[in-house]
Amino acid sequence: MNDDIKHAIHYHEETKHSELGLQMSRHYLDWDDKPRPFKVYQELSSIPLPQDFPIPTADALTCIRSVHPFLPESPLDIRALAQFLFFSAGITREMKYDSGTYYMRAASATGALYPIELYVISKELAGLPAGVYHFCPGNFSLVELRSGDYRSKLAEMAGGNPNILSSAVTLAFTSFAWRNAWKYGDRSYRHWFWDSGVIASNLLAVAISAGVEPALVTGFLDAGVNNLLRLEQRSEAAVVLAPLGSSLAKGPEVSDFRPDPEPLPVLDIPRIIPISKREKEHPEIWKLHDASSLLSAKEVAQWLSSSKNKFTNVASEDLSQERMQDNRQDLDSLSNVILLRGSTRRFSRSPISKNHLSTILFSSTRGVPLDVLAKGESLVDIYLIANAVEGLAPGHYFYNRHAKSLEQLDAMNELASRNESGYLCLGQALFSDASAVLFMMTDINAILKTLGNRGYRVCQFEAGVVAGKIYLSSYAQGLGASGSTFYDDVVTESFTPHARNKAAMIAVGVGMPAYKARRGKILAARLTKSQLLSNG
Repeated sequence: MNDDIKHAIHYHEETKHSELGLQMSRHYLDWDDKPRPFKVYQELSSIPLPQDFPIPTADALTCIRSVHPFLPESPLDIRALAQFLFFSAGITREMKYDSGTYYMRAASATGALYPIELYVISKELAGLPAGVYHFCPGNFSLVELRSGDYRSKLAEMAGGNPNILSSAVTLAFTSFAWRNAWKYGDRSYRHWFWDSGVIASNLLAVAISAGVEPALVTGFLDAGVNNLLRLEQRSEAAVVLAPLGSSLAKGPEVSDFRPDPEPLPVLDIPRIIPISKREKEHPEIWKLHDASSLLSAKEVAQWLSSSKNKFTNVASEDLSQERMQDNRQDLDSLSNVILLRGSTRRFSRSPISKNHLSTILFSSTRGVPLDVLAKGESLVDIYLIANAVEGLAPGHYFYNRHAKSLEQLDAMNELASRNESGYLCLGQALFSDASAVLFMMTDINAILKTLGNRGYRVCQFEAGVVAGKIYLSSYAQGLGASGSTFYDDVVTESFTPHARNKAAMIAVGVGMPAYKARRGKILAARLTKSQLLSNG
């Protein structure tokens, strides 16, 4: 079914935003039914994670743009695991409003709804038995779902993936469909991959800082991974796998790998506190998810092998060790940047320097370690509208990641460029005020022809990772950033003819904030059960 790409094409067309479509939409937000932000098991006990975990002190921009670690590897124990989990998805801010208390996290999420859950599949670590665990950021704990080492089973589900086999820990990202569909409806399937990509960008940078080799796996047996994690069907599903600490030497665990003939036991689905009073059906989401699922180990292997070396049109050399000459006097640590990061709510309209923009673009496009791509390949191109960038005329641009250069597509006056960038982002003034608005775009039809319906997941996910890197590299330079959705076809028209046949995946505005952002804190919280069950 993955090869029948009409499903992805239909979904993409049906979930496009247009001005008329939004005006005619009958969708409304039932605030009394807002989903809870934390998954809470009713009967399973939790294991507290240590709060004295290491802090990533390496230079943020170096970590963001690097593909491979440049520091000695730290021991992978429960404290290191706690570091990865906190700086990827831990609570960094507690915001109190009349409507309730909101717990903001290390990585942004569309609508601050946090649909992505993290799970741990681990061998025995110092301080943690081998097992499969769910991570709860609310009380900073793990819940054991299976006891034992399931890495070989997981690797088998991913086509014998060597990174999973040789890594001590793999994190699994899942999405609760209703938690985001409550606000964004059927279009929220795109957000599964945007939101998981932004979390992954944090995780990649923190792993690099710790000297740990990261990887991202998108090819796996969907039903098998969902069973391993004991997920409820048509409620939550696996999105991506992230092995940590892969051995480049591929030791005996990899060379001696043989598939286990014993089937994975099917256990009861653990009871959880319902995330909402009334969950509505969104069959269009599950239609595409099913159509893009891989159903057998053979299909996984064929899918992975069919993708290699097919996207050389946007290839880029590996420059993981290269550093931009950005004239920074004080190098900001990765932990400081993650704690400072938020979603800017007001831009000042002050210009940013061309060097600021160049650093953002360079740092965000050095590569994403996806299993489906050969080294240096990418599915994502960056187009942008410059509004106020010193040394850069307002107008439309394309970033050539291979040449590390901006190609001017046309020139405009600043008023016109600001009006257009705001209009494209659903008429939001925030994106008129931004110094530049960046659009991640891709040729969906070309990707679907090679990767099938699952290619839709991959290009949305990679765009989310690049967007997360844009966030981090903006804040590392004292700037702000905010993500946005958009009028799909109008974005393509705006950058045509250069972007003909390309579709926007996600947009990010960058610029000088109109206020001084407060740094978040390490709130490895011990929230009470009533706080976990709040709708904040």
